Amino acid sequence: MRRVMKKTALIGMIATALIAASPLSPALASEAQNENAGIFTAQIPEEGSNISWGQAVLIVDKPIEEVLPIISDYANYVQFMPNFTKSRVLSQRGSRAMVYMEVSVAKGAFTLWAQLNLAERPQVGESHVVEARLMQGNVDAFSASWTLTPLDGGTRTEVDFKIFVDPDIPLPSSIFSRENERAAGRTVRALRAHVSEGPQG
Repeated sequence: MRRVMKKTALIGMIATALIAASPLSPALASEAQNENAGIFTAQIPEEGSNISWGQAVLIVDKPIEEVLPIISDYANYVQFMPNFTKSRVLSQRGSRAMVYMEVSVAKGAFTLWAQLNLAERPQVGESHVVEARLMQGNVDAFSASWTLTPLDGGTRTEVDFKIFVDPDIPLPSSIFSRENERAAGRTVRALRAHVSEGPQG
């Protein structure tokens, strides 16, 4: 009974944090708009699920040779990925790795953890794709992918990030679809900031 009450209270905290977000002041709204400039976000339906993928696309003013190593540096995701509290490589061979990650969500009310299989797919055309697949964790489903495509003769890079998280939490699917879209936007925004810092940032 105590465990049920604890879980119910936790769900309540998460629901409050996700649903009742405070409206932004005009100054903060303007700042958020500037930060999101150049970022396209969308929700993509997932077959067999009521929860949608989140997608975010932006162009960074760096060649793919500078962006891809950041995406492939799984152990250092915690340095720039939003809300990441842990990213530890358990084993790795080339671009394929088994990685343990923890992410704080709902303003710290809940921690998602997952053991993921990350790998770069065989290259098709000019694009490089790095995918993450869930092996185990406290979520029902987790998938993500980075697609990097060189532009303008290789001087810039298009970043297309997609994420699908289905938490084991009884809340409306629309909430998690929206959170997946927001997470995608926050992730590419964080990558853009990290890339702009350069190797010594």
